Amino acid sequence: MAKDRYINPVVLDNPLRSIFSSREKILSRFRGYLKENYIALDLGCGPGFFTIDLSKILKNGIVYAVDPDPRAINRLNEKIKKLSINNIKTFVAPAQKLNFIKDNSIDFIFSNLVLCCLVDHEGAVKEIIRVLNKEKGIAYISVTKGLFGKDERDVSQEEWKNILSKFNVIKQGNSIMERWAIISLV
Repeated sequence: MAKDRYINPVVLDNPLRSIFSSREKILSRFRGYLKENYIALDLGCGPGFFTIDLSKILKNGIVYAVDPDPRAINRLNEKIKKLSINNIKTFVAPAQKLNFIKDNSIDFIFSNLVLCCLVDHEGAVKEIIRVLNKEKGIAYISVTKGLFGKDERDVSQEEWKNILSKFNVIKQGNSIMERWAIISLV
């Protein structure tokens, strides 16, 4: 049985990552939907590849940065301290257990290539639905297209359609390596 996949934070924090995963390209997909005072959740934040940018965009808001790997959170905490950032709160937790976040309290959820690293996709989606603000909340979710071979962490095209059916799809797209969507509950 497969376990959740935790990628080494050093790999996720490597500057070469920008060649394969353009930070600005991904941020441009949803930046226009965000307001400075939003409360956001960077779900599966790793060492903060996107977290710092989110904190700058949401300069009057809060970013909850959540990752199950304590090494990633430690690396992010070092960055936060070095940059004197005060609107990021970090937590070590899996995507399926966000009990420290209140229901209906998050304005924006950023979940980039997280579901495809988990076995319990349904548990993570339930938590996204539970914490997302029902009236104005939006989320950006993306998954890989089975790059690691066939295992239970992969999100098939059929499962992706099933996940999206639980939401209002605002916008979606595909690339060679991933599927992504901007979603809401209404």
